[in-house]
Amino acid sequence: MTMFTYKYKRLMEDFINEVITVEDFERDYLNMFKNVTEKLDNTLFEILNGVFEAVDCYWHECLPGQETAFEISEQQLRKEVNEALVNLNSIDE
Repeated sequence: MTMFTYKYKRLMEDFINEVITVEDFERDYLNMFKNVTEKLDNTLFEILNGVFEAVDCYWHECLPGQETAFEISEQQLRKEVNEALVNLNSIDE
């Protein structure tokens, strides 16, 4: 596993395990993703970009079950981050 993917996985795990708040995750993930200097292969980009889009859609006032194409709840964000982590782990073995 590269140091690059490790940082993403660690951040996702901390969020899923409630080590960090959704606000911390949102801020740190956006910063990390916007400052990528490594060349990403398509699979890795798709996974990380999917999380980026989910973070972008997250709205703190959105309640579970009220999600739209443009707004998701924290519960939905956690679900999407968890799926991304499973996918990252499967390509990193």
